Amino acid sequence: MKLDGKQVFIIGGSSGIGLETARLALAEGAFVSIAGRSEERLRKAAQNLASDRLRSVVADLSDESSIQSLFAKEARIDHIFVPAGELRPGGSDALTSDMNSLRSILEVRLLGVVHVVRQAKPRMEGGSITLMSGLYSTRPAAGGAIGAAAVAAVEGMTRALALDLAPIRVNAVAPGPIDTPLWDSFGAQRDAILARTARLPVGRVGRPEEVAAAVIFLMGNDFVTGAILPIDGGGGLV
Repeated sequence: MKLDGKQVFIIGGSSGIGLETARLALAEGAFVSIAGRSEERLRKAAQNLASDRLRSVVADLSDESSIQSLFAKEARIDHIFVPAGELRPGGSDALTSDMNSLRSILEVRLLGVVHVVRQAKPRMEGGSITLMSGLYSTRPAAGGAIGAAAVAAVEGMTRALALDLAPIRVNAVAPGPIDTPLWDSFGAQRDAILARTARLPVGRVGRPEEVAAAVIFLMGNDFVTGAILPIDGGGGLV
C-alpha cells in the first residue's frame, strides 16, 4: 500500500470524484485533507468518510491567500489531486456567456493550479500532483469553447509542469461523462445528457470511483509523469 502514512491533499474533495479519491486514499492508509468552498458540503463529506485520518478545510482555489493558508502549517506534502472545476449548462459559450463567468472558469482551472503549485512545491521533495482535464479537450461540445480551452490548457500545463517540478511527478486524468453531482445543475437535461453515454463502447456512464482508482494509480506509480490518462469509456473513439 504505497500511500500508507502519506500526506494527501484533495482540493475539490467534498463530492464526486474528489470524495471517492479521498475514500480510496484513506483505505490505503493515507492521511487525507479535503478542501472546498462549501463548509456544509465538507461537513457532510467528513461524516460520509468517518476517519480520524481525515481533515476538512474551507479553501477557494481561485484565491491564492486561501491556498496559502491551506498549506501554511504543513511540513510535508506527498500527493495532491485537484479535481475542482465548474460545469454549467451553456456557461462556457464564448459567444454568449457573461465574461465574468468565463473568467471564473479560467481562474479555477488554470490560475488555481498555479496557486497550488507555488504554495505546495516548497513542501514537496517528491510525490505527485494530479490535475483534471476532460474529454472536451479533444471532443468539444457546441457552446463549450471556454470549457474546452480550459481543459486543453490543463493538459499543456501538466506536461510543462512535469519538467518544471521534477522530481515531483505531474499527471492528469481526463474523464468522460461521469455520474457526479456536477451534472445536477443541468436540471431536467441531466438524464438526457447522461443517456447519450449508451453510444460509448462500454455502453454506460462512468462512476466516480473509477476515476478515483486512476488517480490513486498515478499517485502510487513512481515511473509515470507528464501523462494524460483518459477515463472515458472509449469516448475518444466515437
